[in-house]
Amino acid sequence: MVLFTLLASLLGLTEFSGMGGVSMGKEPDVILQKQDGGKEITVKAGQIIQIQLEGMGGTGFWWYIQNLDTRLVEPLSENTKAASDGRVGGPVLGLWTFLAQEPGTAQLMLDYYRIWEGSEKAADHFQVKIKIEK
Repeated sequence: MVLFTLLASLLGLTEFSGMGGVSMGKEPDVILQKQDGGKEITVKAGQIIQIQLEGMGGTGFWWYIQNLDTRLVEPLSENTKAASDGRVGGPVLGLWTFLAQEPGTAQLMLDYYRIWEGSEKAADHFQVKIKIEK
């Protein structure tokens, strides 16, 4: 079942909401995309951060969160949607939503790899430094 859900989400056939999500109606306060990689951002505790990264649905590659300090940044949801005309195997947009919890500095990192090959064979990386203020 887990494999089916993962495959379906990679192909954009379903949306997966991991841990509650932003379905409470609150829009993200900050949206980060691939071109924001390497930046440092400042947010306030309680603000919602969303990362939007594109992947190729049919390749087996996907973005995976690495070494997140969940005391400072809580993952809320992970969703996918087709980034093109819905072709099977076409581009898929991943949407990760996080809550800035308490003051401090955290690294938010995602690596793009095939799960069976492991992160050491990542084809791409995304990283931002998040400073959380009161």
